[in-house]
Amino acid sequence: MRKTLVSLLVLMISLSAQAQHFVLDFDHQNQGWTVSTGSATVVEDGYQGKALQLNPHSMVTIRMNPQAQSTYRLTAYLKTAAGDTHVTLQGTELYGHEFSLSSALAAWTKVEQVFSTDAGQRKGGRLEVVFNGSSKAWIDEIKVERIGDYVAPIYKGFPPLKKREVVTDFGVPMQPDEKIQWLCDAKLGLFIHWGLYAGPAQGEWYQQNKGILPEEYRKLAYPASGDEYFDAKDFDARKWTALAKKMGARYVTLTTMHHDGYALFESHYMNAFTSKQTHNRDFVREFVDACHKDSLRIGFYKTLINWRYPGYYDVTGTNCKKNSFGYTTAAWHQENARQMKEELYCQTKELLTNYGKIDLLFWDGGWIAQTPSDREGARVWESYQYLTPDNPWPVNPLFQMKDTESGKPLGLIGMCRQLQPDMLINARSGWIGDYTNDEGAHDTKGEIRSGLVEKCMAIGPYWGFSHEDEHPESVLSVKRIKRIFADCLIRNMVLQINVGPDRHGNVPKIMEERLTQFGEWVKKNQEAIYATKGGPWQPKEDQYGFCYKDDIIYVYLLDGFKGKSLTLPPTDKGYQIVKAYLVDQKEEVRVSQKGQRITLHQLHPTGDIQIIALKMNKTIRQ
Repeated sequence: MRKTLVSLLVLMISLSAQAQHFVLDFDHQNQGWTVSTGSATVVEDGYQGKALQLNPHSMVTIRMNPQAQSTYRLTAYLKTAAGDTHVTLQGTELYGHEFSLSSALAAWTKVEQVFSTDAGQRKGGRLEVVFNGSSKAWIDEIKVERIGDYVAPIYKGFPPLKKREVVTDFGVPMQPDEKIQWLCDAKLGLFIHWGLYAGPAQGEWYQQNKGILPEEYRKLAYPASGDEYFDAKDFDARKWTALAKKMGARYVTLTTMHHDGYALFESHYMNAFTSKQTHNRDFVREFVDACHKDSLRIGFYKTLINWRYPGYYDVTGTNCKKNSFGYTTAAWHQENARQMKEELYCQTKELLTNYGKIDLLFWDGGWIAQTPSDREGARVWESYQYLTPDNPWPVNPLFQMKDTESGKPLGLIGMCRQLQPDMLINARSGWIGDYTNDEGAHDTKGEIRSGLVEKCMAIGPYWGFSHEDEHPESVLSVKRIKRIFADCLIRNMVLQINVGPDRHGNVPKIMEERLTQFGEWVKKNQEAIYATKGGPWQPKEDQYGFCYKDDIIYVYLLDGFKGKSLTLPPTDKGYQIVKAYLVDQKEEVRVSQKGQRITLHQLHPTGDIQIIALKMNKTIRQ
């Protein structure tokens, strides 16, 4: 998976007040950008011509001044050195129209966003490219084009609720709203990345980053690897689920297999490499049992790709993509890729058959050779309802499943639906997904999400264990975790926080301490967290936002809020304030109401998050 929050590069695009169209292609000198901190370099081999190379711990600043009451279309091309890091393009200082876009692909990837400006947009406006990772990333062909006028809607009460769109994709419908409700209500999950990579302690992409061939890498599963041996001697899944409970998580997701192809469960596929073989233990079984004992929902992370197969980089056997292992084009790679896919089908069936009810499946690695998009990779994996008869990578009938009604052989997503009909599936197999992921510890911006979005982030530099996880300065602070969570809640998003246990199975002490402290805050404010909905009004960036449940609106005053009072947007007619109080302390807050407007008085900003409950005379939006 992709590494998080090691460095920041902020790119602010300059526009004149009357600009209709703006291009920053890095092909010409003196385009108006300056390096504020660190370093960034214009290099050859961009998407078209030259590109800007982003180095760690760098900031390049160029100012944007878009016109007021305008709608713009932004396009740009992003690229990362490898799939273990991601780069995020954010729009800020847009007075309620902020946004963020991410890419973690090692190929030029187009991102696009339409945004608007209000009448008050007289200056400012920035694009921020946040680079998370210790390697490199690139950006090219930034275009901002004015495409029309914009007049902000004026609401005389609560804004209309944007409903989630349920569609059918590749023959498989998304789960209906009632089946995703548990995740909407859960709000908080614990993610766990654990595998052989914990031994070298350089993150979960260690094998690929170092170009270690499978026969050498597999030694980490045996005592001969010495201090890098994945011994799992302290592994006790109940310790992990206990941490989940302490931090307030309602579900836990385990990496059952990462891209290195080492499965933490028993598998009967002939080429499988598993913990049952090396340790005579089914770690997934122990994890599932612990979740049951602690009444936690169960999530499985499963990669589609597998670095143990050279064919992953050369699925047709005719065009081997760039890789760190030294693989070159060979005709036999197509059959090798077919076997990789077949192992995926076998193991997916095993995971979804042998462990009882599974609540969530987090696919990862849908892109082929770490270059095309997940959507393009679906043609190899056949992330469809049914297998296609002429697919170049056929699944042996021994590993196929048949549809119980039609008798047709099932594709990857069709198989998931038949085995676990209530399970939620993300979008990284190329299928549209019941929910999507916003990856990384970057800022969460923009409006309330209409679909179900789970932000997932590591609180250390990597997803898998590294020695940096043992140093306080390398781990996100409690204050930062709280702010990220609050930004998710007020946008109707879910947050999943990742830890990477060491090779023995222990979560780094500083991570456990910070998540426990965070959990104490969650417990004090739980009435404003679980089973809430973002809204009813849109958040104001870095200032405040809202959640609601039953007859209570929760006002989240963020750490950037400095005011002594706050007048809220209008409620619907007939709503009257009954009382207001600080959620964590239950202290009353002075409040007044004039018509449909409620004002909070005598506020005392603390530089931290404060949550105020507004109890109304009737249920919100009913």
